[in-house]
Amino acid sequence: MSPAALLLLFFLTLSLHINFSTAVNSIGASRRTLAVAADTVPSPKKVATFFPSDISPPTEKYWYSRLPNTPLPKALGYLLQPGHYPSINTEFANDNVSASVQISYKIYKTSAKHEKAIKSSLPDSTIFYLYNDIHPGKRMRIRFANSGTKVSFLPRQVAESIPFTSDKIPEILKYFALEVNSKEARVIRDAIGGCEDPNMEGEEKFCATSLESLIDFNVERLGQNVRVISTEAGKKQEYTVSAEVRMIGDDKAAVCHKMRYPYAVHYCHVIAETEVYEVPLVGADGTKVKAVTVCHLNTSAWSPDHMAFQVLKIKPGPAVCHFLDSDTLIWVPAKY
Repeated sequence: MSPAALLLLFFLTLSLHINFSTAVNSIGASRRTLAVAADTVPSPKKVATFFPSDISPPTEKYWYSRLPNTPLPKALGYLLQPGHYPSINTEFANDNVSASVQISYKIYKTSAKHEKAIKSSLPDSTIFYLYNDIHPGKRMRIRFANSGTKVSFLPRQVAESIPFTSDKIPEILKYFALEVNSKEARVIRDAIGGCEDPNMEGEEKFCATSLESLIDFNVERLGQNVRVISTEAGKKQEYTVSAEVRMIGDDKAAVCHKMRYPYAVHYCHVIAETEVYEVPLVGADGTKVKAVTVCHLNTSAWSPDHMAFQVLKIKPGPAVCHFLDSDTLIWVPAKY
C-alpha cells in the first residue's frame, strides 16, 4: 500500500476513533472535550480498539506494554490524546522559536544561519551556565521554551512508509506539498541532516519517527526500569534556585528533543561525560518550577565557535550546562 493510501486510511481511522471515544464518554455523563488542560494528562486507561493496530492512532497502550512501571510523562501524554494535536502540520518553520530550541540537538556546533536568532535571545535570558554556577540563591532570567511544533505521532506503519533520508528530500517535499525553497523545506533539510551527521566522539544518537521506535530505542539501551521526565513549563521571568540541585542521571541518560517537522520526530542522543540534574526554581511571581538541566563535563571536542563559549567568554574544555525545553524527554535509570 502506498504512503498516500496509508495516510488516507489513517485519517479515516483517526476520525472514527475520535468520534467513538466521544460517544462513549457521553453515555451517562455530560459530553467532555477531547483536549485536556495544559497541565493535565489523563490517567492510563484502556482504549477501545476495533481497528487494525498498525493504522490506528498511537495510544499509551504500547507505552505500558513496554514500560509497565513507568508513568507517562506529560510532555508525551499530550501527543497521544486524540484530537489534541494534528497528526500532520506543514506550518512548522517558526522563526520565533527560541535559541535553545534551535541549538538543542546540535550541541557541539551552531550553524551560522542560526546565530542571529540566538544572539537576539541572549541579553535577557539564560541558556548556558558554568557547572559550579548553580547553587541555592542563584538568580537567572529563564525562558522555558519548546520546539514550537504541535503535532502528534503517526502510526508506525505510516511513519515508516514516508522517506526520512536526505537523498529523498524531493520526494518528502512533494509528499507534504511543500515548495523547494520554502522555510519548511529548509527546516526539513536541517532536521534530516542533523540525524545523518556523523556521531561526535562519545555520542550515540537515533531519530525516532514514531512512538514505538522512540520507546524501543530507549528500552533497548536502559531496560524497562527507567524514569522519563521533562522540564515543567514556566513563563519567562527571573527565577531563584530555591534548594540544592539533585542529580537524576549520568552519561547513560538519553535526551530526546522534539524536532521541528511535519509530524512528531524525536532526536535522541546519549553523550559521554554528561550529568543530568533537577533544579528547583521559584519565579519572581512565586511560581515553583522543577527544571531539568544537562551538564557536559568535557567540552574540549566542541567547536571553538560554539555559542556557549561566546556567551560564557571561555574556551573549549570546561564543564558547561544548559536547561532543557519543556517538550524534551530525558530517559534515566530508575535508581535515580
